[in-house]
Amino acid sequence: MKNLLIAIALLLGTAPARAAEADHFSVPDGQIADVTEQVNRLANEGLQEAIDDLNAMGGCSDTRESEEQLYERLKAVFSNHKKGQLVQAIIGGDVPRTVIPLKESVYSEWSIWNGFLLGRKGAAKSPLALFPLIKIGDTVVGVDKLEHMFGMGFSYFKKHYLEERPLVNVLKGGVFKEKTFLGGNMLATGVFSYADLSANFNGMRFWNHMLQKRDDVLGPRQNIGPYLTCQAGKWARNEERPIDFRNYVDASMQESMNCSKFATAAGLRKFREALSKRQAGDKSRVFACPEDPGLIEETARKYQAPVGDSRGTTIGHWIINSAGNEQVSYFNEF
Repeated sequence: MKNLLIAIALLLGTAPARAAEADHFSVPDGQIADVTEQVNRLANEGLQEAIDDLNAMGGCSDTRESEEQLYERLKAVFSNHKKGQLVQAIIGGDVPRTVIPLKESVYSEWSIWNGFLLGRKGAAKSPLALFPLIKIGDTVVGVDKLEHMFGMGFSYFKKHYLEERPLVNVLKGGVFKEKTFLGGNMLATGVFSYADLSANFNGMRFWNHMLQKRDDVLGPRQNIGPYLTCQAGKWARNEERPIDFRNYVDASMQESMNCSKFATAAGLRKFREALSKRQAGDKSRVFACPEDPGLIEETARKYQAPVGDSRGTTIGHWIINSAGNEQVSYFNEF
């Protein structure tokens, strides 16, 4: 019992800063503003500011210490809503974004028994109970997916590329965190998001492309970087290869395409009932997941690269669910 109470305390203490959800069903995709140009511009301007600061502090060298200093400065640009200027700019309204109040969302009937963070008293007053929606390229995503790219994505990058841990172990670690304090249990939001797992993975690719010292895990053809290089002791942007989030954001990050699962049977039932009510009132679109089975199937082909485990699984196996909304299994999910 003592260990259980400690676990609950840790989850409740950690989750509010990290776990959030997005609602892709309450507003048609066509009403979400395409902010690709603005977000890319903010990202590249932030990258240049980081470079200028680092060069003013002495520049760069071909050492691990210099790289670590670079990544630490970049985290001031690419991080969560508490300290990352890019996410802060989007949430703050520097670019158009769509905010859906919790009480008007598919999670409006959530209780603490479905997911504490969305069902707790006062959750509706939090501006980040549901993250705003934006459109990058052809894909609508919650801004939380950028947080996952930058935060968990860096963790994946560090473990796989810098510490040389097997990719399958890194992906499994992300699954474990998604099942615990990042959402997928009753003490968090109660939503196990495969779209979050995709964002984590693509964030690993994003961070690897910064210096592009190692091939992309999807193959050398996906070597999009480097975004910056060390030249004559100074960091310099690669003007020929600016950051473009369309290289990372695809249907696998959209929760109406890459289907979430739920911590409780009651939560799953409430989610399905919310979709049914919307379907009854609007026959012009599909209120089900995947909303477009053909699109998620096409997207999944991008992730057919093997992870190197004994079962021969692919990356897609660990980050994509096109089978629909179900209750999550905590022991045999994968």
